[in-house]
Amino acid sequence: MIDSLQNLPPPDEPSFWEHAPGKVLAWNEFGDPDGNPVFYYHGWPSSRLQARLAHNLAKERGIRLISMDRPGIGKSTLIPDRKLEDWPALMARFADHLGFENFGQLGVSGGGPYVLACAAGIPERLSGSAVLAGMVPLPLTNLSSQGLHPIYRALIPLRKLPSPLFTCGFRIAALTTKCQPSRFPMSLLLRSLSEEDRVIMLHSKDIWEVLTRSFTEGVVSPSGGRGIMVDAEIYLRKPTFEVENITHPIHYWHGDDDKNIPAALVKELTSKMPNATLHIEDHLGHFSLAVHRAAAALDLLESRACGRLPPQPKQKASQKHDSSITPHA
Repeated sequence: MIDSLQNLPPPDEPSFWEHAPGKVLAWNEFGDPDGNPVFYYHGWPSSRLQARLAHNLAKERGIRLISMDRPGIGKSTLIPDRKLEDWPALMARFADHLGFENFGQLGVSGGGPYVLACAAGIPERLSGSAVLAGMVPLPLTNLSSQGLHPIYRALIPLRKLPSPLFTCGFRIAALTTKCQPSRFPMSLLLRSLSEEDRVIMLHSKDIWEVLTRSFTEGVVSPSGGRGIMVDAEIYLRKPTFEVENITHPIHYWHGDDDKNIPAALVKELTSKMPNATLHIEDHLGHFSLAVHRAAAALDLLESRACGRLPPQPKQKASQKHDSSITPHA
């Protein structure tokens, strides 16, 4: 049992910010309501409720963790033609709306590219940046999609199909998550994950409940399958910014046994960035990395916000190999 996952808050109804006429961004906050602000960018396909997993860790560190549904996900309004480069301006306006001059950012899995975009577009607004098990815009590397999870690879050639098919498919997938992870069909999915991922899924009902609730909230939405697939298209487009020019420091943590997003993708990306630091973690997979290294990422963001960590010197991205594993029980 993981202590930080005990007594998590209920999945409350979101607040809404109307950022354009008829278009709203849905958001919840976790952690310390009076703490230093950190924006949380959820995975794919998921929603703002994923940040519940970090509530206690954020509260202990005096962090106000603000998690929003991306446009077309969950309860946020769809923007059909949005691009990754649109995100920094939206986050800057959102920070203005909330009264923040600066904020930290934490991207998990599919939220990784959004950290990258803000580091490129609004570095002056950022107090710190961290990514856990982060996805990479595929055109930014020379690697293909072959190392991605089979479900991701299967969806890539199908993404141009009519959106009602995806709406139906994701609704069925949401129904299957009501099954326990030890039972078919979820047990079949778990076989495709790393050993450490299976351990936390099978032995922590809190993680399973939060992840499945967040998934359902994200995919069973007014925008349906169209919103999910617009979000997915972000990972397949080449951004207009050059990662070699990003000087804002970003810390990445990634498991060497990640079956969803291969570590090789992140290694290639960070090798191009002058102030990126990559921590490769032995034996950890996709979900286990995000759970077991969330404390390290929040420690970094809290220290940056409080000015206890000096800016990272400009240097070639380093890849730190960390063999320590936080106990899962």
